[in-house]
Amino acid sequence: MRTKLFLLSGFFLFTLAVSGQLRVDVRLVNVVATVTDEMGRYVEGLKASDFRLEEDGTRQEITHFNWSNDQPVSVGIVLDTSNSMERKIGTATRAVDRFLRDIHIDDEIFLMTFDGSIKTRQDFTSDREKLWSALQRVKLGAGTSLYDAVITGTDKLRKGKYPKKALLLISDGVDTASQNDFNVARLAVRESELLVYALGIAPEGSRAPMSERSPFPGGPGGSPGRSPIPIPGAGGAPSPFPIPLPGPGRRQFPSSPQASLDSVDMNVLETFGTESGGQAWFITPDNRRSKLQEALDEIAAELRSQYTLGYYPSHDLQDGKWHRIDISLKNPNYTIRYKREYLGK
Repeated sequence: MRTKLFLLSGFFLFTLAVSGQLRVDVRLVNVVATVTDEMGRYVEGLKASDFRLEEDGTRQEITHFNWSNDQPVSVGIVLDTSNSMERKIGTATRAVDRFLRDIHIDDEIFLMTFDGSIKTRQDFTSDREKLWSALQRVKLGAGTSLYDAVITGTDKLRKGKYPKKALLLISDGVDTASQNDFNVARLAVRESELLVYALGIAPEGSRAPMSERSPFPGGPGGSPGRSPIPIPGAGGAPSPFPIPLPGPGRRQFPSSPQASLDSVDMNVLETFGTESGGQAWFITPDNRRSKLQEALDEIAAELRSQYTLGYYPSHDLQDGKWHRIDISLKNPNYTIRYKREYLGK
């Protein structure tokens, strides 16, 4: 009898492990990486030997390697429904609805909205009709709890059943109502094991932010439609546009050119994107519908065109320390984007 129970228990654990619901070896570190060529196209067909991975300056052996072209993802959509979105909410919801229909049919998604408060409109589901119905019922309100929404969204996404997780953040304004400040929201993103994709929808008559008006072709990231600024301390090169951290309270970046209540602060959104291994887009009033859809189409494609690199560091993964990851490619013409640090916890 005991032998049968032991065999059944072993089979149960094996089944959970295969389905991704049980992390058997807690020493494994997984890094999701996006690789593009000189034209900004996603690169497929690479092998583990094409990558060199270091942690804290020490070479690591890549023991787990995968190109996630057909693996389901846990996705959280966090949508700004403040009153300033009144003329944009229709375009935004239609674009999100198309995004939901374009991504993997097995992806689980939740929909969360925020104004002065935060509401989960639809919990995790793969039923697109439920999500579409929830999108149609969104209502606008006063205030913008952007930082609280990011914290709440990352916390909820941790409960997703798939190992790969992504947060889609859509907003047109700066924070005005959060109980937490930017530093707390930024830390929540840095500590999380998820990608953040942020879309900043500009108000009518606004110009591109400083990071988008780059003197370099295609913007700072070298790709049209993107504006990924390297964030100091996040593993990238020093930014040509330094990003000062705000002080305590509900303050924004003091020197940001967008820091007003009727505009979008791309410095904030780019920080969330870059430090997670994701990215941010600035959506201008000109052709807003097509640009918003292009960005969402790119996100859907990117989630299916990423590599996962796993390795076993020698230290305790619960050491409470930040660890820096550096990945380089054998082909110098390729560009790689990934989360460059993690907290041992």
